[in-house]
Amino acid sequence: MIWSYRAVNNRIARKKWLALSSTLIGVGLIYTIFRILYSGKLVSSLAIFTIFALMVFLYTIITLGKVRYYFIEENEIVYKPFKTKIEDVEGYEVDRENMVIKLKLKKPKVFAVKTLYFDKEEEFEDVLRFLKRVLG
Repeated sequence: MIWSYRAVNNRIARKKWLALSSTLIGVGLIYTIFRILYSGKLVSSLAIFTIFALMVFLYTIITLGKVRYYFIEENEIVYKPFKTKIEDVEGYEVDRENMVIKLKLKKPKVFAVKTLYFDKEEEFEDVLRFLKRVLG
């Protein structure tokens, strides 16, 4: 089973990426303020911040529009580079309004698929039926 989504089409994924981008811009702004206060280089600091903000903005646009693929093969849920074995999942939470499934893992892992995002209702229902069948 394979499905795809774009972060721009899923409310929760969009919030996640916009929060990351806003945090990066905030850190860059704080760095720029400290640089202006302690070195007095106003023009160069503002130029560097402007270029940094532009790069983060472009990164955000590309990230939100990128098509991401999940697939389930045999006993693994794969979202490159993350993998989660079905036997490591003890349960899941379903958010039908936002089309998100959050997996509850038996042991927390850093490189595991923890959240499944969807664009299309039929793909969401197919994966939900699969999880009900496999996990009960």
